[in-house]
Amino acid sequence: MKEKLTFLKWFDILILTLIMFGEGIYNSTLQYIALTNQTTTLEENLTFSSFQNYQALVIQSIWLLLAFLYLVFRNFDFSVWTRHIKLEKWLAVKVISLFLISALAMDLYSLISYNLSPLTPSLSQIFPKIDLSLLLYSLLNGFYEEIFFLGVCLTFKPQYIKWTFLYSLIIRCSFHTYQGLGNALALGLLLGSIFFICYQKWKPQNLLPFFLAHALADIFGLTILTYLFYY
Repeated sequence: MKEKLTFLKWFDILILTLIMFGEGIYNSTLQYIALTNQTTTLEENLTFSSFQNYQALVIQSIWLLLAFLYLVFRNFDFSVWTRHIKLEKWLAVKVISLFLISALAMDLYSLISYNLSPLTPSLSQIFPKIDLSLLLYSLLNGFYEEIFFLGVCLTFKPQYIKWTFLYSLIIRCSFHTYQGLGNALALGLLLGSIFFICYQKWKPQNLLPFFLAHALADIFGLTILTYLFYY
């Protein structure tokens, strides 16, 4: 019987990137070009209807299935990840802490970079329309992105982790450019580094808090000060 694959190869990460984020990077680049050409606005790029959420849910599910099938073809040992996905006593505390740390870091970045201007958003951004489509998509997206960045990108031999970590930051940036280059860099470099450091330092290692904290960010936005300043 063929031995199961426990460490991925460099071509595995490239193929999985293409499967899971190829379309996202392409569409984000087009939206960024439209943003720089002023044929669209940032608010338009950040506004999603229920139909768009469900559409993204279906499309992302397809890419996830293809990625899963590729890993099955490669005879990957999924227990490498499943043993790091578990309920634990301090799960809620970790999720909320991770969300707050990330949100405050993004707020600090906004304060320094934009001189408070992002802290005066529209009502639709302050009170996002939270419906079933957003909840379902956020839960899937939290898993989808972090299983790649903390799962795929860290499933390499230890001597290669620093390189796959840097690669993960670049990919995080690349499909968030529709939010503007500054926000894409912050989400990629700042958020990506926070998640990586916390995952490496928190023991025992558990992917679940990162899935859920990411989902919270998708639902409420990655900010705390915005709500406080609004009120």
